[in-house]
Amino acid sequence: MSPRNTLWLSVTGLLTLGIILISIYSLKNGFTDIFPYFYILPILMIAWCCPRYAVYFTVVLGWVFLGIVYLYGPASIQLYAASMAFFYIFVSLGVVLAAFSTQVVQERKYREIFETSQAGILTISRETRKILAANRKAASILGYASDELSGLDFGDLWFDSKQEVAAIKKIRDEGTIAEMEVALRKKDRTVIWVLVSAAVSKEGFTVLSFMDITEGKRMKDELIESELRYRTLFDGASDAIILHDIDGKIFEANVIASRYLGYTKKEFMNKSLYDLAVVPGTMFPSDEVKQFTARGHILFESELRKKDGSAMKVEISSRVTEYFGMPAVMSTIRDLSERKLA
Repeated sequence: MSPRNTLWLSVTGLLTLGIILISIYSLKNGFTDIFPYFYILPILMIAWCCPRYAVYFTVVLGWVFLGIVYLYGPASIQLYAASMAFFYIFVSLGVVLAAFSTQVVQERKYREIFETSQAGILTISRETRKILAANRKAASILGYASDELSGLDFGDLWFDSKQEVAAIKKIRDEGTIAEMEVALRKKDRTVIWVLVSAAVSKEGFTVLSFMDITEGKRMKDELIESELRYRTLFDGASDAIILHDIDGKIFEANVIASRYLGYTKKEFMNKSLYDLAVVPGTMFPSDEVKQFTARGHILFESELRKKDGSAMKVEISSRVTEYFGMPAVMSTIRDLSERKLA
């Protein structure tokens, strides 16, 4: 329980005790008209600070009120009837106030979640497609003030009308959108990419949350572009190229390597470079491995076994590199068969 609620409960308890003492004094001195109204104050206080306990507190307080009347009040049918009426008023008031306070607490909690969320959140009317509310993060991402977004046509934020139609259709057909990448326009008309999730609420409006992924998407696109350039150069090389680790496990092989040795890329990845050597000792001679790792480059001749069993004289130029952030070796293989024959 929070310190604030503890303080409220303490004050309510002391106030209730004071009201009970006033009730006893009033009844003993024949004042029966005013004191019942005092009980409304602690009911209001408990309903405000702890609505879940308000009904129980009200019922107990009502029974205490009746007990005090019967013990200290004059034997009067009129007093007893009025006391029972007040008892039902207290209980009814407690139930109504508890329900109202619970709703207020829930709304306050949802409002805090709405405003402090690290994702942008918009609520949108399904009929008019107007933005009903926007949290601070949504306004920040889109470059608006929160009150500027309220009442704005959601369609004004879309960059691509096809994406807008697809999103609306998905919400209409399925009621939800899960992690859909869309392009939106900021207030200054610059385009950003966002990851959108949406659902239709019980009240019938659309709740849409989104996160700015512009930077991540740019990096992803650059990575794909870089990968395409790398793949073009890798497969377009005139020599066979094999990427592997220092122990010879093959990660990648280009088209020329497949043409030279007869293995598919998948078959290469299930082999070690040492599996291809006719004489394993000629592949990265052990006395030169330390010099290779120190210098980062080595050039030597070897003989590789093709898939059909024939041998091929080659010159291997190996260089230390990286593969997905891991240490690797790029070996360029040149066919020496014709040179040797000459």
